[in-house]
Amino acid sequence: MKTFKTADCSIEFQQYVQDLYSAESFQTAFQAFEQRAQHLGYESSLYTYIPKVILDTGFAVEPVFQVSENYSPGFLEHYGDKRLDKSDPLIRAVEAGIDQPIDWWGDVCNTFTNGERASQDVIKISKHYGIKSGVTIPLMSGSCGIAGASFINSESSHSQSPVNPNLEQLILSTRLFHSMVQSNALFKGKFARSLLDSMSDTERQFLAGLARGYSPSEIAYELGTSPRYLEQVMLKIRRKLSGVHSTSGMPTINRNQLLYYAGLINIVEHDNQRKQA
Repeated sequence: MKTFKTADCSIEFQQYVQDLYSAESFQTAFQAFEQRAQHLGYESSLYTYIPKVILDTGFAVEPVFQVSENYSPGFLEHYGDKRLDKSDPLIRAVEAGIDQPIDWWGDVCNTFTNGERASQDVIKISKHYGIKSGVTIPLMSGSCGIAGASFINSESSHSQSPVNPNLEQLILSTRLFHSMVQSNALFKGKFARSLLDSMSDTERQFLAGLARGYSPSEIAYELGTSPRYLEQVMLKIRRKLSGVHSTSGMPTINRNQLLYYAGLINIVEHDNQRKQA
């Protein structure tokens, strides 16, 4: 039977805050976060921020999840291979604005399965891979996208229950971590990686140029190509983010939307980092 520590003393929480804000990399900050969760009785942690463009395009690219090394690798591999993110009831619940901790096997999660077998399988399959208890803490839902953190145990426990004396400490610690990530462009940029990796160098540079306010002619000159060629690049980006794979398909995302999304994922800053590398 797993035992849980009672409310943490202020010194331990202060040490967590110090470790978190002295971290020089996202990985170091996440290690402090997962160690905090383990101290509160949760074996493994997952954190993700899903930019609005990934949501609006129907998960044209797979979102990025930062997880503990022991966060059920088999389940994560299955989840990614089957693209269960597209039907995950937990993601749906966070996107809908649920702001209270979500028990994976509770009524809120069941509500957002929408009666779909694929959505129901997300939770059923997690049990198959040995996950016995899980709780998701919603962190953000709005114009920039959604964010949340999930915590699991491989044996039954009180970790997902509101009566657990450590749950409020977990919520506070998680919100603190999330605030730090969202305030650091480098940390936050990690979660746009899958979207940027789906683009070629030319596509990223063209999009960054537009976000800077350059005209297609100016960007073409800088890239040593022609405005006509960049028109095709624009169309290709719009198709890609619209989830349209056929060259005959019409993209649902227009130029203005594309520029809006470019701002949300800090495309200019990513391009600056690439040039400095």
